[in-house]
Amino acid sequence: MYCLLRPYLQKCRRILSRVKPGYVLFFFGVIALLEFFGVFIHLFEVTYDENFAYPYEGNVHDFVNALRRNERPEIEPINEYKYTFILKQPQKCKEDVDTLRLVYVVKSALENFDRRTAIRNSWGIEKRFFDVPVRTIFVVGTHPDDEEMDARLKLEAAIYKDIIQADFVDSYYNNTIKTMMGLKWLVKYCPNSRFYMFVDDDMYVSVKNVVTFIRNPANYPFYLMESRKVYNAHKREIKRSDLVDYESVDDSPASRNATYNSKASEIKSSVRSFAIHASTNNSGMDVSEKRDAGNGENLTVAGKRSPESSAATLNRKKRQLFDFELPDDVRLFAGFVFMRSAPHRHKFSKWYVSLREYPYHLWPPYVTAGAFILSKEALLDLYYTSFYTKHFRFDDIFLGLVARKADIVPFHCEDFHFYKKAYTKYGYKYVITSHGYDDPNELVQVWNEQKALGNA
Repeated sequence: MYCLLRPYLQKCRRILSRVKPGYVLFFFGVIALLEFFGVFIHLFEVTYDENFAYPYEGNVHDFVNALRRNERPEIEPINEYKYTFILKQPQKCKEDVDTLRLVYVVKSALENFDRRTAIRNSWGIEKRFFDVPVRTIFVVGTHPDDEEMDARLKLEAAIYKDIIQADFVDSYYNNTIKTMMGLKWLVKYCPNSRFYMFVDDDMYVSVKNVVTFIRNPANYPFYLMESRKVYNAHKREIKRSDLVDYESVDDSPASRNATYNSKASEIKSSVRSFAIHASTNNSGMDVSEKRDAGNGENLTVAGKRSPESSAATLNRKKRQLFDFELPDDVRLFAGFVFMRSAPHRHKFSKWYVSLREYPYHLWPPYVTAGAFILSKEALLDLYYTSFYTKHFRFDDIFLGLVARKADIVPFHCEDFHFYKKAYTKYGYKYVITSHGYDDPNELVQVWNEQKALGNA
């Protein structure tokens, strides 16, 4: 064999002897740089659209339904978050009311005492609207070696009775555990709310806009606007095949550099994904009539204008505009959605993902974890489907994987700002959330100003 290869080896040696050492170093330097930035990893990625599968590989709906009925599933769960609650607050959702409208679940770092105080003094106020029963809780982990901080947290929990703590290490890469322990607490201790909102502790939140959004997500905020022309131009509906498409965004585990793409592409419908058609209430009034009522346009009665009748009808229709409710069985998973986002393959990124962790070239559609809203049905299905979804260290990606398995199509709303939206006094009218408020004083100041304007 050596005799056969000897001429070729000698030829290669002669060629290499003519190459300057600097070129050799440059060549290998380029190879190393390409490897570092993940260029070669991309060559071995698997196409997402045609080949996606993620453990547990198979239909999980029967298992999920069995778990929801407290029955033993045919296949045992592959992933359970069996951490213990140190601080439970079991009475938090049972006081005063039987049914809650909304529960805020704030994912907070244990050491962020000032941020939690700012939230309690701004958008986390539970008595913000007297007719909208709301609760606010904070989910934290532990710092096992910091007894002083643990003592401060215990004192805070004793005073405010809104701290949920589980025995996992509170760190960035444990955010999935924090999210799932929040879900676990809700299922066990707070199943009596219609909606749940998960929020990071550095978010601005407009409680008013959240409550308005969950009444009619499909048409928010256009159904609030005075101009009928604007409403007609921008009307949106959530149908069984929702149309959305976004470029990739570079701000999270998954390339958060996406912007809205005007070319909509049809995505797979969910088995029980909701359809919102503002069709009728008790009077049988359709959405166009509601729009007219909301705009205060003159109404005709029996072909004639009657001031008294018009005023009465207008008031009735205005009430019905805001009486619109989503059905109880709706599966709403809403926030800022990334549809075609790719894993980070460059090794210097804190969001680097190897092929062994995730071999596909795209993520499933997912909602940024900074702020998202779940209906009760979506929460239950996501929670129990997670039992059959292999753990992933980035919480928004993990919930995207779970949602795909549960056949829940995430619903996109651009008024969930995953970045810090530039603040102007009149520019936050329809903002639901904005990221980047890590200064507690700034959060309180902005929220108070927007509250005075009627926007918070």
